[in-house]
Amino acid sequence: MKHKKNGFILNTAFIFEKILAAVVLIAVFLGTIDVLRLIWDTYIVNFENIIQYEQLNDMLGQILLLVIGVELVVMLSLHLPGALIEALLYAIARKMLLIPKKEGMLEILLGVIAIAGLFIIKKYLIDHHEDDENEKTLEDHKVDFVCKALPIFCRNRKDKNHVCTCQKNEEKDEEVES
Repeated sequence: MKHKKNGFILNTAFIFEKILAAVVLIAVFLGTIDVLRLIWDTYIVNFENIIQYEQLNDMLGQILLLVIGVELVVMLSLHLPGALIEALLYAIARKMLLIPKKEGMLEILLGVIAIAGLFIIKKYLIDHHEDDENEKTLEDHKVDFVCKALPIFCRNRKDKNHVCTCQKNEEKDEEVES
């Protein structure tokens, strides 16, 4: 009986997590429209005005915030350590970008050390399940997404070392039919 309650709670949490990921994705989509409108106004409509450093910095900060939102959705969806590391990398990069010019180099140095630490963690502390075919890395998920969205890209890849999941499934289907 206790196991059923825990299962129900975990399933509810999982569904709630997916709903939150969808809400974040919608917010990122709407933010993208705002960024495109800002770019249109700044570069097309008011092209005779010179872009100030603060305007460009704000625009890049807004774009990186959208990227962090997308990485948050990936992190909520895949539950992979690599997704968390990438989200943290973008968050630190955004923070470093938004440091005012008048601030000291200490903040930038700390940001560089944090990014280096994340790369070290990614390289040495995250288990790479190369021998386990059931475990997919973040890069495998990205390639599979592109493969499913644009199958022509997957079939015309010059890198023959990596085979997309959809190609593996097609090969298995062909073997079964034979």
